[in-house]
Amino acid sequence: MTQNPETIIIEDIQGGLAKVFKELNLTGKPIIQETAKKSTFGDYCTPIFQIAGANKRNPQELAKIITENFPKLNCVEEVSAEGGFVNYKLNRAYCSRLILSKILANEKFYQSDLYKGKRIIVEHTSANPNGPIHIGNFRGSIIGDTYARILKAAGADVLTNFYVDDLGHQIPVLVIGYELLKKFDTVPTDIKIDHLLGRIYAITHTMYDIQKIKKELKEKYDLILGKDINWITKEEVKQMEASLKKKNVSIEEQKTQIKQSEFIINIQTDIYKRFKKFYKILKNCLEKESIDLTIAVPDLNRRYMSNEKDAVKKVRATCEDALRGQREELAILGIEHDNYDWEADLQWSGQVDATLTSLNKNGFLIEDGKARLFDANKAADLEGARKYLKMKPSYEIPKPILVTSTGDTLYLLRDIAYSLKKVDHYSADKVFNVIGKGQELSQRQLNLAVRAVCREDAANKMWHLNYEFMELQGALTSMSARRLQYITPLELYEKTHEAVMENFLQKRDYPQKEKDDIARIVTVGAIKYSIIAIGLMRKLLFNPQEVVSLSNNTSPFIQYAFARSQNILAKTDFSWSKKKENTLESLFEDEEWQIVLSLAKLPSIVLNAAEQIKPELICNYLFELANLFNKFYDAHRVLDAETEELTIARLALTYATGKQLTEGLNLLGIESPSRM
Repeated sequence: MTQNPETIIIEDIQGGLAKVFKELNLTGKPIIQETAKKSTFGDYCTPIFQIAGANKRNPQELAKIITENFPKLNCVEEVSAEGGFVNYKLNRAYCSRLILSKILANEKFYQSDLYKGKRIIVEHTSANPNGPIHIGNFRGSIIGDTYARILKAAGADVLTNFYVDDLGHQIPVLVIGYELLKKFDTVPTDIKIDHLLGRIYAITHTMYDIQKIKKELKEKYDLILGKDINWITKEEVKQMEASLKKKNVSIEEQKTQIKQSEFIINIQTDIYKRFKKFYKILKNCLEKESIDLTIAVPDLNRRYMSNEKDAVKKVRATCEDALRGQREELAILGIEHDNYDWEADLQWSGQVDATLTSLNKNGFLIEDGKARLFDANKAADLEGARKYLKMKPSYEIPKPILVTSTGDTLYLLRDIAYSLKKVDHYSADKVFNVIGKGQELSQRQLNLAVRAVCREDAANKMWHLNYEFMELQGALTSMSARRLQYITPLELYEKTHEAVMENFLQKRDYPQKEKDDIARIVTVGAIKYSIIAIGLMRKLLFNPQEVVSLSNNTSPFIQYAFARSQNILAKTDFSWSKKKENTLESLFEDEEWQIVLSLAKLPSIVLNAAEQIKPELICNYLFELANLFNKFYDAHRVLDAETEELTIARLALTYATGKQLTEGLNLLGIESPSRM
């Protein structure tokens, strides 16, 4: 039997309609919907137009007849007909008691069985372990964490997974730089480890690129640029340009070499200007070892891919340090993962090679020299593929490279194996890949590739949970790990924390510890809420001053309404018991009634948020409820109401509203301070 009070009321009205339809011999399925907020006709209504059409009747006349024959119900005070609608005005005394008693008896009444018995994987964040998380994938962290919470409220068994991309040359570049620093210098302790590793990666990668350019010029054109293999200057580029002309190198090749060199100089200059001291330290470490990075990087990558013990030890240690820093940053926002899946583990297990063999056997591999491409267009013609991915018959899918001409496997090939692992190893009924809009094509190609290995069952469980990226107002718009240009969650937190203190907490006469706790809770809430409330597919320009506003649709606005409710309750020894249920029938005022109706809606809001993948619905709901409570707070006395019965009822309403606000915020991973 349902505990959802709104459903109880609607089913009661539907029962009345069914009785009328049977008596009048009407066909069709009438719906019951909420009326407009400012409507004076009732709280719910049934549009009669389609019913009238199906029964060849006039809508207005039929609405009137239905109204006249509608049976008496405890939950309905009045039924009226207006312009082809049947309107239901609820019995406020009866429904207030019904709704609030259900909520007060079961604070988790909003939970449902929508996904009961279903195992759902939500993979999110999955940042490369070569530096800190940045706001490009951090928005996905918030979305993934929030949606996982909502799915749990809808009855699902949810696992959150982080896919560790520990393959590819970017990791050996970092490992070599990190190992050299530990060998010849001191690892700084005044910077978070993931941020430090990000600097090591960018600087070492810059020197790797310089070595590569200079080595190529020497091998191809017998051209030596400067004595420093790890540094390049504008003068050297001019020398290169003059030498290439003398050697009659083609104009096109000259332009390519110059463009490539100027690009690296630009990166080198930018990083060196901002991190001069550390750049010199790392460069000095590299020179002491005299490492040829163009050989050392692919060699370490090959040995790690081959699961050689010494290579695994070095790479895993570095990646674990990066992950430790990333986890610390996510923990500030209350985000954790259940599982960390390593890309290399899939490679070592043989699953990646098996996937490639299967694609080849099924005729979906294209040879391009030594490279191997996936025939995505051919896979798109597999039964049900285009329909599932919502692709037009004319839409052509580019053929992605799975194996390079040098024999290196690329991430898409490994992602196929990982997709199967998520379904098979974790016994998932559904898998959500939370990844940004820029990966739309890759996610389609991945789904098609899973179908191409004869796993349509797995492909039909995969969903790309898409989202737009975000920017910090006043900051750079392009993110680049190579250039050390990114905004981290920690930076967002610090800027938002500053805005919280500046706007309304600095002058509060609270003990310092309490002030710090409130500032942390409000800061985290402001960040998370702003990311969710705007919707997933709208670009977000993050403004710390706006997200802490106490007058807009923000988490602090809702937290403040909750704190108001707790301020009232703190002045009493209120506790709820079933014996007090009769007092709830005294809640007649409009401000009281609007809250009661709103409180009843949370179960359907959570259900829709889970089913439609729209966590922003919960934000909109909480904002509305907070507004309604503020109106009630300003209009009515609670502690000294006209009668003792009304005081108890309003305290119950205040308590229920506070619990609903905090439970709703909990679904978003946001805490609620008892005072602000």
